Amino acid sequence: MPMVLRTALILLLAAVVPVRGSEPSDLATRSGEDWGAFLGPTGNGRSALAEMTIPWPAAGPRVVWHADMGEGYCSPAVALGRVVVFDRVGGACRLRCLHAETGRPLWEDRYPTTYTDTFGYDGGPRAAPVIAHGRVLSFGPEGRLECRRLEDGKSLWQVDTAAAYDVVQNFFGVGAAPLVLESKGRLLVVVQVGGSQPGSAPPSPERLELVKGLDSGLVAFDLETGREVWRASDQLASYSTPVAASLGGEPRILAWMRDDFLVVDPTDGRVKSRFRWRADDVFSAVAASPVVSGGQVLLSEAYEPGSVLLDLAALEASPPGRPGGAAMGVLRQDRRGSRPDRALKAHGATPVLHDGHLYGESGRNSGDAVLACVDWKTGEVKWSEGGYGRASTTLACGHVVVLGEYGDLALVRATPERYEELSRVRVVGEVEPGREADLLTPPCWAAPVIARGLLYVRGKDRLVCLNLTDVQ
Repeated sequence: MPMVLRTALILLLAAVVPVRGSEPSDLATRSGEDWGAFLGPTGNGRSALAEMTIPWPAAGPRVVWHADMGEGYCSPAVALGRVVVFDRVGGACRLRCLHAETGRPLWEDRYPTTYTDTFGYDGGPRAAPVIAHGRVLSFGPEGRLECRRLEDGKSLWQVDTAAAYDVVQNFFGVGAAPLVLESKGRLLVVVQVGGSQPGSAPPSPERLELVKGLDSGLVAFDLETGREVWRASDQLASYSTPVAASLGGEPRILAWMRDDFLVVDPTDGRVKSRFRWRADDVFSAVAASPVVSGGQVLLSEAYEPGSVLLDLAALEASPPGRPGGAAMGVLRQDRRGSRPDRALKAHGATPVLHDGHLYGESGRNSGDAVLACVDWKTGEVKWSEGGYGRASTTLACGHVVVLGEYGDLALVRATPERYEELSRVRVVGEVEPGREADLLTPPCWAAPVIARGLLYVRGKDRLVCLNLTDVQ
């Protein structure tokens, strides 16, 4: 093995314990659904919460606890009565595990980082941590992928993906969370790596159009050992988290890379089909996850083309061995250059789907962004509402929980008839003895998390836990 791989793939094999049967005890006293993966257990931002107090009282849901946060923009992961948060303090990335119902610290681990953002945003993590099978996966902004034991934070393995795959830093570093799934009896950790040809770093960090991918756009690692299982595509990485789907009864990974959307076989990494969807501007970016419904998938970006609805149902019926895979059918697409209130142009947040309609932010900039309701089939904008900036949405009990960029927290009925705001609050709490202040300060870019009736929202420097089922 080449020296660079020996030094980059730091596999702590002596510490590895079997994945099966390794779940730690459940510390929760509340029943309900955990939220261990980005955008929830099904990756679509939809909560299975059965009951919620609607509307909220004037002061909003009751604040259960809050905790200081360092730099970073990512959501927490919540499972088995634990919440895992990922941030940066000084020159170190910090991963903490807190008791989900009280905020009490359980364990903490740090590692040094020298990541610097190309455009001057803060240097903290962008990719949400993931809890799965008694493990915690973190993917730092500089490309360090690490697996720890949930119970005590002990590091089991780590991979320096930037060194191992000759990754040229993306504009905003690593931004896509890991996807954990089972394939043929093996648990995989699938990540957007975006490996390039050795020596392809451009003379200026902004000249990413000069970087050429090789064969490791998407890489799957074994959850237990950290060893590579397969690599796929010459695409470079984006900030869009891959999702798992079933097409024609077959498991597939849907990954929206820097330029192309890929349909990938999780058993061996074969690319079954691809579709280019991205603005031609080199400084454009895609960040929203694909939204899946049956055999259809929606891609949405904010820079130029907007949204496209693809038909994937025919892919598995295509002749085998077709070069490049089967072609996807375009069911509809936005008119290029459409305004944010005339199309769904998701920037950083993934829209949620409910009863044939999408609800999410539309717009590239804070000033022109709106919250919009869009018909899934036709792309018609049913309504739009400004004032939230670039907001994030989560669906619960037929309502949309909206976290505005500036710290507004709202509850909106998920209906295409009209914009119906039931509650809107600024979350206030005691930040030091005898002094209350807003707990959510901008930018609030992390997607809201709902687990076992508790809502977790993050602002610039604080994570707040609120009770959606007992607000008295």
